[in-house]
Amino acid sequence: MVKSNDKAKVTEEVTEKEAGKGISDRQIALILAALTLALYLRTLAPGLLAGDPGEFQVAAWTLGLSHPTGYPLYMLLGGGWQRLLGIVGIAPSTALNAFSALVGAATVAVLYLLMIDWLPVSLVSSPLVRRFAAALTALLYATNPTVWNQSLIAEVYTLHGLFIVLIFLAAHRLRIKGQEDKKNGRQEESVNALPLFLSSPLLFFIVGLSLTHHAMTLLLLPGLLLFLILHFRKEKNRSNTLFLSSCLLVLLLPLLLYLYIPLRSGAEASPWYHQNLGGEILSLYDNSWTSFVDFISGRSISVGFRTIGDAMGQLSFAFERWQIHFTAVGLVLIVIGLVALIVQRNWSVLLLTGVAALLQQIFNLFYNIGDIHVYYIPLYLIGSIWCGFAAAWIGEWGAKKVKEKAEAENGEERDKDGGRLGFGALIVLFLFFLPLQQVRNYQSVVDQSQNRSTRQAWERILAAQPPEDAILISNDRNEIVPLFYLQSVDKQAVGMAGLFPLMAADARFADIGATIDTAFALGAGRPVYLIKPMPGLAAKFALAERTPPLVEVLGPATAGSPAIQVDVRYGPLTLLGYDWSNRTNGRTKEMEITLHWRVEEALDADYTTTVQLYDETGQKIAQDDRPPGAEFYPTSLWKTGEILLDRHTLAGDGITATKMLVGMYVGPNFDSFAPPLEIELAGQ
Repeated sequence: MVKSNDKAKVTEEVTEKEAGKGISDRQIALILAALTLALYLRTLAPGLLAGDPGEFQVAAWTLGLSHPTGYPLYMLLGGGWQRLLGIVGIAPSTALNAFSALVGAATVAVLYLLMIDWLPVSLVSSPLVRRFAAALTALLYATNPTVWNQSLIAEVYTLHGLFIVLIFLAAHRLRIKGQEDKKNGRQEESVNALPLFLSSPLLFFIVGLSLTHHAMTLLLLPGLLLFLILHFRKEKNRSNTLFLSSCLLVLLLPLLLYLYIPLRSGAEASPWYHQNLGGEILSLYDNSWTSFVDFISGRSISVGFRTIGDAMGQLSFAFERWQIHFTAVGLVLIVIGLVALIVQRNWSVLLLTGVAALLQQIFNLFYNIGDIHVYYIPLYLIGSIWCGFAAAWIGEWGAKKVKEKAEAENGEERDKDGGRLGFGALIVLFLFFLPLQQVRNYQSVVDQSQNRSTRQAWERILAAQPPEDAILISNDRNEIVPLFYLQSVDKQAVGMAGLFPLMAADARFADIGATIDTAFALGAGRPVYLIKPMPGLAAKFALAERTPPLVEVLGPATAGSPAIQVDVRYGPLTLLGYDWSNRTNGRTKEMEITLHWRVEEALDADYTTTVQLYDETGQKIAQDDRPPGAEFYPTSLWKTGEILLDRHTLAGDGITATKMLVGMYVGPNFDSFAPPLEIELAGQ
């Protein structure tokens, strides 16, 4: 077997023989890209989206800021693409979704060409085996459900995948160029000769450009560094110094694109970063050096990292990701591919892919972010590459077995270009059931072609006719972001403001309660509306239902003292008193008891309140248990000094009740921070 690391010349000879004899590898790559693009466009999201995609759709169009780390390259490319498609009347939202599809299809094409370069050429296998194995790799990646999903929406991960493949390809071409230069004596003629790098600057430029797109590129650098050390460690010292200096220069030059952030951070390009709340302008980016560093490093939105124990708890999730996306057959192929790389002593590919995969997987275990599943895309790319090496190895093994059988039967090699080579390719072709299976299993799951829910939701909100100067609030950033697109692109609701928790890294936006308080504090009397009902917020605020789905926030829930005052301490709380009312619900008599709590110390968990009524014999006659603040303002969000209302409805009229028991507990063991309060009733 000819080692893959030493066969550039053989590869060229095979390619030359193929020239003029049918389809070329570049044509195959284009066909794979066209098929992938057709699949992606068929299932593409048709327009405006929520969350990060919605933010990118507007930020790219205005050439403004997205969330940290800013993605300046993506903003520039995406904005240019939106304007290009805008010439033919395609909406900016749809255009940026299509940009992901185009980039995803391009990645498939480049991945095929990379595998053609990487896969071994031997005296046994044929170009057909290599082509089938390379195409299998590309299609496995194209139909990976997470990759597929991200290629249908305006997101940054497809472009990151393209950069990974380009870095791998440029590293391979640089190494091949280095071997040619050494063979021709170019590196040995003079220590003043240009370094190897200057004959192929593409690798380092691509790495630098990738760093302006996504910080995950950093996880590729250790493997890339080891690759360079492995292949260029014997260069002369002076050449090495010039080599490293040149590398550093070309790598750093693209980082100047981060100047985009301060240049495009103003209110004209990024109005959502400078919202007029009436009382003041809420500026979320102040263009200081500290803000710039925090922004491009992601520190301003960092969700932190898990402890070692919690990270180990993510192992089952990681295995589940691998199993879902490759199935048992794919996982076996990955193992075979790694074995093949070791047997072939293909240290270049092992260093570039293995180190990156190991670091990415470790990072994914520790990084505590809600959408961690998209951070597995680099792993799925590398896993597909390993599957490709496995397929080629298996195909070569099959061809070799047929050859050995033919030689044993005939004493000589028979059908040199026929049956044995076709059998090897047939084995690889059989593995194409894996991407076909992914299409069958996941097309209905990932299909975004009917996803119009975001625009429809905002059409309902605006049709409810909130005041022109309303401050609109949600507990979910993803739901508010489309407002910015409607304002900047469609020129609707331009006088409104949109707020959500954690939009700034300070206490004013720590949670939904603090966000609403901030709206009142800074809004100078502007009306405040929730864009959806949020059960539980009535514990803190007076709410009034308006035209659905709008709910107006009128102010604090507590307008005065409780009807019946108690003023007794209960752990970290004080029960100020309660209101009691009897009512009839149809034929059923009910009591509504509203507890007034004052928070003396912050609570550390989401507690449930129990209210129980007893008669003079000690018999329980009614009980109601429910979490105060419900889903949207549970006790873990209550702040020192706040006065909250805790409403309970109990069956009966309470005429015979003489005692009320009030307590709080958490968990299946009913753990509490204090014994329940016993309140004597004087007839309600």
